[in-house]
Amino acid sequence: MSSANDEMDGNQILAESLKIQGVEYVFGIVGIPVIELSMAMQQAGLHYIGMRNEQAACYAAQAIGYLTRKPAVCLVVSGPGLLHVYGGMANAKVNCWPLLVIGGSCPEDHEGLGGFQECRQVEFSQPYCKYSARPPNAQLIPQHVEQAVRAATYGRPGACYLDFPANLLTASMERGSVSNPLPCPSPPTLWPAPHLINQAVVALKKSTRPLVIVGKGAAYAQSEAAIRRLVEDTGLPVLATPMGKGVVPDSSPHSVASARTLALQHADTIVLLGARLNWMLHFGRPPRFNRDVFVIQVDICAEELHNSVTAGVAIQAEVGVVATLLRDQLVQAAWRCDRAGAWWGELTDKCKANQATVTKMAKDVSVPLNYYTVFHHIQEIIPKDCMIVSEGANTMDIGRSILLNELPRQLI
Repeated sequence: MSSANDEMDGNQILAESLKIQGVEYVFGIVGIPVIELSMAMQQAGLHYIGMRNEQAACYAAQAIGYLTRKPAVCLVVSGPGLLHVYGGMANAKVNCWPLLVIGGSCPEDHEGLGGFQECRQVEFSQPYCKYSARPPNAQLIPQHVEQAVRAATYGRPGACYLDFPANLLTASMERGSVSNPLPCPSPPTLWPAPHLINQAVVALKKSTRPLVIVGKGAAYAQSEAAIRRLVEDTGLPVLATPMGKGVVPDSSPHSVASARTLALQHADTIVLLGARLNWMLHFGRPPRFNRDVFVIQVDICAEELHNSVTAGVAIQAEVGVVATLLRDQLVQAAWRCDRAGAWWGELTDKCKANQATVTKMAKDVSVPLNYYTVFHHIQEIIPKDCMIVSEGANTMDIGRSILLNELPRQLI
């Protein structure tokens, strides 16, 4: 049992602060000055996974952040150790995945004198981070940890960096002099303005060719239950971006992935749920989209609204909340996208035609085997709940059309 008079150093303070803030996983490569820190982390109950490369450690940590909505730590040494993770930090920033990078650095009294692997780490990290700082003393380590975890998860998630000079990690003090903030609360739930939901419902009821597009943001928000109820109870056709696959199962009768081009080109109203109109969605512009398409855009980040294409209704709110409110109002109005109507007829015919083409290619066993044949046989044996990690242009592009995702966040 510890007492207020017990001595503890910066390593222990940092490790216990991470534990208090709900951090569970650490990926990294140890060395001076973070060897003792890695030990303190394990003593505090954190799961430490040693890696062979800092960049791989950074990608692993942010993948945990995406899957759990809580940042994992990437632990690196000073100088080259930190420089090796900037590619991963940039990826976390652009992908909007929570991540906390912790870097050791040379003692503060060695700075400017050619200290061991000396580097302006806080400044160098700022372009890739939502928050980059060095605690001024050991007593304030808990405060900076809480702030970094909060910044990584609130609003649009991203990477944060905390810098720890060797002398800060070894600084010793009484436990009672350290003030630990409370655990960072879960991010606040943003509710939409009621009049915007009403406008979206009116637009959908007027639509003859509606379409729902589900993006990575919907997967990260863990809004699959609400979105599935929306499409199942209203009959809306749905498309997923690559990282949105599985929010609605690929095998769902509401999925029109096999008619993607036709759906995008002919939809007159699109409900954009946590997806960005970037290159993956052809920027929402002709000829891949209907020139007059009405966009109902839902995103957690206000700065994302109206990007590339001006939305007819722009809603800053939680995707799952909006999906639930849309579903409730449409069901109350007894509105459905008619499965026997012309729009669903076009989509179904195109899906069948494209699926027949793919099936023919998948059965072609001539040498060399084509991608469709290989993935067809892989699909036959992999379990429905497996994680799929796909890399390479053709492997990703063709693989995601054959390898089905029945569950969200199963494709990395």
